[in-house]
Amino acid sequence: MQKSIKNIAFAGSGNVSWHVAKGLMEHGFRIKSIWSREYANAVSLAGICGAKASKDISGLREGTDLIIVAVADKAIAEVAGSIANFHGIVVHTAGSVSMEVLKSNCENYGVFYPLQTLSKATPVDFSKVPFFLESSSNETLLALKQLAGTLSSKVYEADSRQRMLLHVAAVFAGNYSNLMYIVSNEILNNYNLPAEALHPLILETARKAIANNPLEMQTGPARRHDIITIEKHISALASMPDYADLYQLLANLIGKKY
Repeated sequence: MQKSIKNIAFAGSGNVSWHVAKGLMEHGFRIKSIWSREYANAVSLAGICGAKASKDISGLREGTDLIIVAVADKAIAEVAGSIANFHGIVVHTAGSVSMEVLKSNCENYGVFYPLQTLSKATPVDFSKVPFFLESSSNETLLALKQLAGTLSSKVYEADSRQRMLLHVAAVFAGNYSNLMYIVSNEILNNYNLPAEALHPLILETARKAIANNPLEMQTGPARRHDIITIEKHISALASMPDYADLYQLLANLIGKKY
């Protein structure tokens, strides 16, 4: 196996591939080829990275040191089987999928997981993004550390169990907090109130959570065990029973925590 990575191919052309491929290209790596189930998407990303769009997934093995598999979790094993007998490194980028999914088809394998929400239309500063790595050998780990280190100074090791829990925590911090913004916006919109009224509160809450221990920053009626206000809020949500139930559940959790 090579001791350094220079030529990289991508299986998948979604949000992760879109940003990681461009980031690596900008740091001097050669993006050799892109494969996607939707060939037009592979062509689009390949055009940006100066790569070849591959119609056949087996073409990713040609002249490549590393294949990054950035596809839906359920498709990782299938993709790995399609590039079997590759002697370079194969990694996937998923938070909730074990590294072992690659073992039966890959000689040198691992995980290259950037912990960030990524969207094609939104630029990302990888220098601030933590990368979590796992590998089949120390030599592979060293190569992946060197690769990740060109993008970010925040490079960590995490086994599959740790990465699963990391992903769970990220879902709470990112996906579920965003759901709360959706709920808040719907409540305000239903009563002709401006959603932007919450923006300073959202920003200040996030700032305090980053700068301090969130456990110490909790405020609100549930934190104060203000049952009268909680009951008023739940009554006000009578026309939105799902949100009333959610409010009660969260209030109960906060009450137990404090």
